[in-house]
Amino acid sequence: MFVLAGATLTLRRSLAGATAGNRLGDSIALLSQTSDPLPIDASSSRADRRKIIQPLSRPLRFVPFVIGALVSLTLGLLTSIPLSIVSAIGVVIALLLAQLESGWYAWRLSRIERQLIDLLDMMIPMLRSGAGASAALAAASEVTASPLRDQIHWCVRRIQLGDSGSSVFRELARRMPIDAMELFSTTMSVHWETGGSLAPVLASVARVARDRQEVARRIRSNIAQSQFSTIAVLLLIYFVALVLWLDRPEVMKEFASSSLGSAAIAATIVLQAVGIVWMNAISRPKA
Repeated sequence: MFVLAGATLTLRRSLAGATAGNRLGDSIALLSQTSDPLPIDASSSRADRRKIIQPLSRPLRFVPFVIGALVSLTLGLLTSIPLSIVSAIGVVIALLLAQLESGWYAWRLSRIERQLIDLLDMMIPMLRSGAGASAALAAASEVTASPLRDQIHWCVRRIQLGDSGSSVFRELARRMPIDAMELFSTTMSVHWETGGSLAPVLASVARVARDRQEVARRIRSNIAQSQFSTIAVLLLIYFVALVLWLDRPEVMKEFASSSLGSAAIAATIVLQAVGIVWMNAISRPKA
């Protein structure tokens, strides 16, 4: 009996040690599995913080000029095109790509303004029904799309942590320097310091932002025809040049190879690109 009891006790201890060892191994494996994604989570959190701190950053702002310089360098090394024409082609590519980047940035600003209008349209009924400004702002931000949602969430968190609402909204206006956003931030900042009825004032802000969107839409529709006519005229010039080149290639080649001809061609190309940039600049509404 004593021998059987001793054997049973020894078997239980060995099983307990094996179980503890297995649990320790599982814990080590679990820690080793979860330790790898930490840099990814840290990098993603840094990217999220950068989006919140700089919501209107332009990471591609200087990329068009780099591409234009690379195109000019490539054409200069691989072809026998005169240097003035190669430089003009690089300038044109850089200016046109810069216009695309600028148009993308303007679209981002317009999207934020539309998101602000939707946010105000949801806040105003809540305020009129008796909800507080902070509660209405938090509830409306839950159904707002990014990037405005991230900024409003940041404002709500800072206010809940005890920061002054006026300073928080001033920081919001600094991060997003859009006229409608500055008007909204000023309204919220003044309300946080003085109080009063907020719903009628926000209704006026929403009406102003909506009018700006309507004016911008009309401007885009009015200039669309003139832009099409300008592009058609520019393409017609290149079509005529192509016809002349096919009709009299030797004469055109001699003209393009001469210093005066290459300078004239380069000046024409650059002036056309400058005209396109100028036309887009004067026809674009202020953000």
